[in-house]
Amino acid sequence: MSPHRLAALALLAVALAAQDPIVPRVLPYPIDLPEAFVAAMDRGTRTEKGRPGPHHWTNRARYELAIELDPASARLTGHSKLKYINRSPDALPELWLHLYQNLMVAGQARTRTVEATPGFELGEVKVGGKVVRARPTDTRLQLRLATPLAPGGELELEIDYAFTVPKAGTAPRMGHEGADVYYLGYWYPQFAVYDDVEGWVADQYRGNGEFYMDYADYDLAITVPQGYIVRATGVLQNAPDVLTAKSQAALATVATSKEIVHVVDKDDLAAGNATAKAASGKLTWRFHADNVRDAAVSIGRTYLWDCTQAVVKDKLGPGKDGTCEIHAVYEANAGDWVRAAEYARHTIEFMSAHVYPYQWPHMTACEGIIGGGMEYPMMTLCGGRRPEGVITHELIHMWFPMLVGSNEKRCAWQDEGFTSFWTTLCRDDSTGKSVGQARDVLQYGNTVHGGGDAVCMRHADTYGDDNFQFAAYGKPAAILHQLRGLLGDEKFFAGFRRYAADWAFKHPYPYDFFATMSDVAGVDLQDYFRTWFFEAWKLDHAIGSVTAAADQTTVVVEDRARAIGRTVVEATFADGTTAREIVPATHWRTHRRATVTFKGRATAVKLDPDTVTLDCDRSNDAWKAGEGH
Repeated sequence: MSPHRLAALALLAVALAAQDPIVPRVLPYPIDLPEAFVAAMDRGTRTEKGRPGPHHWTNRARYELAIELDPASARLTGHSKLKYINRSPDALPELWLHLYQNLMVAGQARTRTVEATPGFELGEVKVGGKVVRARPTDTRLQLRLATPLAPGGELELEIDYAFTVPKAGTAPRMGHEGADVYYLGYWYPQFAVYDDVEGWVADQYRGNGEFYMDYADYDLAITVPQGYIVRATGVLQNAPDVLTAKSQAALATVATSKEIVHVVDKDDLAAGNATAKAASGKLTWRFHADNVRDAAVSIGRTYLWDCTQAVVKDKLGPGKDGTCEIHAVYEANAGDWVRAAEYARHTIEFMSAHVYPYQWPHMTACEGIIGGGMEYPMMTLCGGRRPEGVITHELIHMWFPMLVGSNEKRCAWQDEGFTSFWTTLCRDDSTGKSVGQARDVLQYGNTVHGGGDAVCMRHADTYGDDNFQFAAYGKPAAILHQLRGLLGDEKFFAGFRRYAADWAFKHPYPYDFFATMSDVAGVDLQDYFRTWFFEAWKLDHAIGSVTAAADQTTVVVEDRARAIGRTVVEATFADGTTAREIVPATHWRTHRRATVTFKGRATAVKLDPDTVTLDCDRSNDAWKAGEGH
């Protein structure tokens, strides 16, 4: 900014203060950090600048999961070997596991309507090779240890289990469509997170609130009838055992081309050649995944299968691009899913270039089961015949929360809001139209104007359905658009990139994000984050009056609500030229009115001309000569 512009703003601030008497305002309280978070900073696992501290740690796990699915009866039986690795400085007298499938048990407390099933049917449970008595409590299992697990120690569990897979539409985020298509989510016992702030974080699974998971390595063995295509988190380890020679040859070409290859097409399905064949009539598909927070499985006998390659910017280091495979499986009548691999490729490439390189070897988009979408590492489940927007959104979850492992239950906005914001940018890049920001901001304003505001900093299971969607998706996305406008692109995106890099494969709390953005911007943003994430305060700047004389236009701007933010005032003149002035947020901390002057006679005046401000009533934001006000 030029020295002349700075001087003009200083004079404007003085003039504004002189024009309106000081009035008392309700100001944002400071953000009080939880005691446990302050203690973590004192221990050196987190810092005041939002970065992991020198003593930061995360615990780890390893899973060997072997299951068999009978599609005809929807019956899954499994055996799991789970190893917990204690990298914390604490001796652990107990372990907590999630049994998410128990959401389906009759009588469970939940925020979603389901069709009850028996949930997990646990068989033998072993801890350290010894059979123990296991009594689940709701969707959790607590295992008290005979000897605490020491820092640096490892402990292996084995659990036999079975469950009936719910029908599509009767359970959130997974299910089956007859005997043709299955999608398995929350399908195995999983360790809860023990983190550096709160210790064990093992909230009950109720439906709205999703998941909080540690990073782990997985080996999967999925046995199904031949003819069923299986896609899963991880890399297929035994392609010659389960794929036809044609499919293997098609996949081999992907490494050298970005063309979309049909791995399994309609002719293959018609001829019964979707997979290899076995004398037993069954095939076991084996997958391996490193450093992911969960695993999911797609199983379908009516699926077409496409594959292509995405270029991942800087994946091998600065200036050294890498690649990943892009897969799409869908039914022949699924509409625009024929372009699913193309949509997925664009999303992976866009996010890798703008946020952080995609870290895993493949990405698979699966059609069916649910009306919206759901994300798992390297896997997404999406419904609908026009899937571009849903595919984009679900794939961006590979960054939030699959890469940056936040707690989706307690802070849903930290993954859904971030993902919604980046979905808008990615879709605009795909279409070449910069319309998403204005749409998101206007939708926010319309919701708030209609009385639909909600606080973001709440546990996801404490909302009703409508408020949850707004507080977790729409509102935080709009807050980020406004923050981008406030900071400018350079600082805003630098802050996001640092946040992703610092917290990749770790567990950031909201306070880490707040501190990161403040540190990168060089501005204390505490008031901003307190106002927009912790409160349900309205912002309403309005044009009180406009006086347009021959040589000067005087605009009186009024602040009619509680939230405080800067105001951009734009005047348009008869020759089509425009001029802008900014009423800084600091002025509104002590005043309710501001008078702004422009040289010359304006023909129109508008507040927030770029549609960035979260103004809840835009009916009072514009004036035109001859229309009065």
